[in-house]
Amino acid sequence: MSYYPINIRIADRLCLVIGGGPVALRKVKGLLQAGGRVRVISPEVEPELQKLEESRKIEWMRRGYVEGDLQGGYLAFAVTDDRAVQALIMKEAEKSTVLLNSADDPKGSDFHVPAHFRRGKMLITISTGGGSPALAKQIRERLEEEIVPEYGAVVDLLSLVREQVVSRIDDPAAHAELFRRLLHLGIVDLILEAQWFELQMLLLRELPEDIDAVALMRQFLEKHDKTGY
Repeated sequence: MSYYPINIRIADRLCLVIGGGPVALRKVKGLLQAGGRVRVISPEVEPELQKLEESRKIEWMRRGYVEGDLQGGYLAFAVTDDRAVQALIMKEAEKSTVLLNSADDPKGSDFHVPAHFRRGKMLITISTGGGSPALAKQIRERLEEEIVPEYGAVVDLLSLVREQVVSRIDDPAAHAELFRRLLHLGIVDLILEAQWFELQMLLLRELPEDIDAVALMRQFLEKHDKTGY
């Protein structure tokens, strides 16, 4: 089966995690990182999940799953160790609009969570379609060494440049050509190596005259100092 690759926005949307063990904890952490509104359904949970509930970062319903619990949800993760409960959740999900990931039935799940890591705004994912999670993990670890944390700063600056360019030039082809040129001229390496003077000179040469490259660099460096990429 082939899967359609998307990055989905879950900010402020209800995400359900049925189960309270280590797998549930990993799912909850990922959902919170993406801004999801998380509800955990389980009689017992990991101590760290309980702390998240006490700090009001998640909602915890202290009971087992019952039919109707998926109502109002956007995404759901079935991560219990009870096959009968897992089957009940899947049966209800088939009749609802909620997207379900079932830990014990990858083929029956509506979606998979690929191996992934983040570099600031950049999200890198690796999926084998459920065929080999171990291989996906190995590739992720290899890429994590190559795509260093400083790439977060690369994305930040290119994003600032893009905002300025798009607001002034209504020509997608011109946008694409400008960024191809910046990348060809080594803007990524200049950022990774913190060569700020050379970077500013590049922007002064290549950006349209009505874009204040000096102010743009100042804005970028202020954020860079705060985030510490």
